[in-house]
Amino acid sequence: MDQQQLASVLAGWLAARRPGKRDIVVADLRNPSQGYSNETWLCDLAWNDDGGAHQYQPLVLRIQTTAVGTFPDYDLAKQYRCMTALQDTTIPVPRLFGFEPDPALLGAPFFLMERVDGLVPNENPLYHLEGWLHELPADQQADHWLQGIDAIARLARIDPWAQGFEFLAAPEWRDDPLGQQLEYFRAHMCWAESLNRPYPHLQRAWSWLRDHRPAPMPGGLCWGDAKLGNCVFRNGRLVAMLDWEGAHLGSPVMDLAWWLTLDRCLCEGYGLPRLAGLPGRAESVARWEAGAGQSATDLEYYEVFSAFKFASIMARIGTLFQQRGLAPEGFQMDTDNGGARVLSLLGERYGFGSKE
Repeated sequence: MDQQQLASVLAGWLAARRPGKRDIVVADLRNPSQGYSNETWLCDLAWNDDGGAHQYQPLVLRIQTTAVGTFPDYDLAKQYRCMTALQDTTIPVPRLFGFEPDPALLGAPFFLMERVDGLVPNENPLYHLEGWLHELPADQQADHWLQGIDAIARLARIDPWAQGFEFLAAPEWRDDPLGQQLEYFRAHMCWAESLNRPYPHLQRAWSWLRDHRPAPMPGGLCWGDAKLGNCVFRNGRLVAMLDWEGAHLGSPVMDLAWWLTLDRCLCEGYGLPRLAGLPGRAESVARWEAGAGQSATDLEYYEVFSAFKFASIMARIGTLFQQRGLAPEGFQMDTDNGGARVLSLLGERYGFGSKE
């Protein structure tokens, strides 16, 4: 299906779902990048309302990929349901324009959402090296960071059961959401190994996580990919939190740990100095605890878990890069990456480092 046909199909689909909007047109459809979890397109929606006024809305189209990517499974519907449940809460997410589960129209399920105008801290190149966040004064860098911390603290206060997130809990894991996450990423590690080679550094970390896990506790709502790179800022304010495909139930401390660990992986993990204006770990933890109204219990454990997850994800991404010729010849990106390096540092600290 070419872009003109795709735009026509989307316009017809929207017209059927929104009878109050007339003369619907989908224009300027473009594919700026190809993700590993879903295919992303940008487009502009125009229509006339019942009063005859011409309306305009920039949109994002996300189509579930049919290719083998970063994860062995991908549930686009889950991402849409999470953002639906967060509409009209204190968590800023894009407005939604419909989900289509039937693959007949575009070859895979898809959804449309508002395209939020703003700036996202860049990860390629890393924001620790260059980019708009890097160029801000130190106090503004700190403010952007702390707005993200405040947002995940607000998320920690949401009651997932009252807000409609019960679908995230598999029945067998309802009373042990951490066990559900541990099992999921153990399976991810094994899957990544099956597609390339064994990863002893991941196996050692997994054994430590299994042997040192905290006691089961009721789950809060976790973003799952809490990081600066998923935050949209406009005029210095956080206006959207993106990418909810990893949302899950668990200790909200997991989001704080992921936020801190991902930032560490993107600087220390690559031997780079951290962006000078960003608050340190102690200040960030204190800010989160004050906003969340709870202690960051077992944070060190969840930091190890975060490094393990990121290293496992990077093992798979590294394999894809190598297979697609995107990594330099001889560069073993599946084991030579920021996640693996931070996991190694944590292994030295907690006693699960290399035995060689």
